Amino acid sequence: MIKTTHEISNEDGYIKYNFFEIHPSLEGILSDDYYKYASKDFTKDELCEALYKENFYDKYDESQYKEVYEKYINNKNFKDKALFIYSVIDFDRYKEFALANDTIENPNELTLTYSILDSSGVKVNIYNLTITDISFVF
Repeated sequence: MIKTTHEISNEDGYIKYNFFEIHPSLEGILSDDYYKYASKDFTKDELCEALYKENFYDKYDESQYKEVYEKYINNKNFKDKALFIYSVIDFDRYKEFALANDTIENPNELTLTYSILDSSGVKVNIYNLTITDISFVF
């Protein structure tokens, strides 16, 4: 596993860090600045919203796909997870990966785990994603 940390906040000595654990096979689809997610250095909010719009609002008519809107598109937790994926995965690299890997033997092994660590040693697991989760939002 590839492990990466990056400081996301520092208030009066209380520090929070992004902590990523990534299967080596997924390294090639990461955006160059994935580790900056949720930090003051993160600059991809507009890109992530545009990808969400393109992949969901523009693809599915709300009157025709009411259940999809209720279960996924208008679900805040689902949207947050999709925006996270768009924040850390490079769309063009993902497309190349998908074309090169039409079949994946063990998709549950290709994981990306995101947690927040703090200076007190507390670790909060936020997302534990597989390649299946990633492919669903693209």
